[in-house]
Amino acid sequence: MDDINRPLNKLDVLTEIGTIGAGKAATALADMLGNKVEISVPETRLVPLKELPKLLDEPEKPFLVVDTGLDGEIGGKVSFLFKPEVAKTLAARLMGQKPEDFSIEDPLFQSSLKEVVNILVGAYMSALSEMTDITIMFSVPTLTIDMVASILDFIFTEIAMNSDEVLVVKTLLKATDMEFEGLLLFHPDDPSLKKIFAALGVSDAK
Repeated sequence: MDDINRPLNKLDVLTEIGTIGAGKAATALADMLGNKVEISVPETRLVPLKELPKLLDEPEKPFLVVDTGLDGEIGGKVSFLFKPEVAKTLAARLMGQKPEDFSIEDPLFQSSLKEVVNILVGAYMSALSEMTDITIMFSVPTLTIDMVASILDFIFTEIAMNSDEVLVVKTLLKATDMEFEGLLLFHPDDPSLKKIFAALGVSDAK
C-alpha cells in the first residue's frame, strides 16, 4: 500500500526539523568560515528530562553552554553544549589563530563563540518558523562554563517548571580539516511544543 499520505508522527516531524535546521546551520557556518561545510544526518530525539544525563558522559568534565531565550509565539530556550576543545577549534578557525592560543576565559573567545551560536540558533529557528508559520524571536546568547553535572542540574531546574521533555539535535559538521560537533537542546514550554505539533498537523498524543 502506498503510505505517502500517512499522518506524520513526532519522530517524522522532529527529524525533518533537525535535517532542515542543520542544513541551514551548515550554510551559515560555511559563510562564516569561508569553506564548504558538510553535515551528517542529524540525530534528533524528544528526550524525557530524566534521561537527559545519559546524553553526556564525564560528569566532572567542563562544558561550555551557550543559552538563548525564545520569545514571540514560542517560549522556552535553546542551549548549545560544546566540549572546550571543540569550541576553541571553532573560534580559532574563525579568527585565524591556533586553538592553543585561546583560553576559555578569554572575553574575545567567548564573544566569538556566542556569535557563532547566535547564527546557528537563527538557522534552526528559521527552519522551524518556515515549517510552522510561527513567529520565533530569540535573545542575545549568554555563556556558562561548568561541569556537566552542574549544567544538567541547572537545565533540569529550569525546564522542569514548564516541560517534561527536551528536543535534542546532535549533528556533526565538517569543514576541511575541522570537525565541529555540538549538542543542541531545544526546550520549548509545553504550550509551545503543542503549538508546534499542531501547526504541523501532528497530534500531541502521537
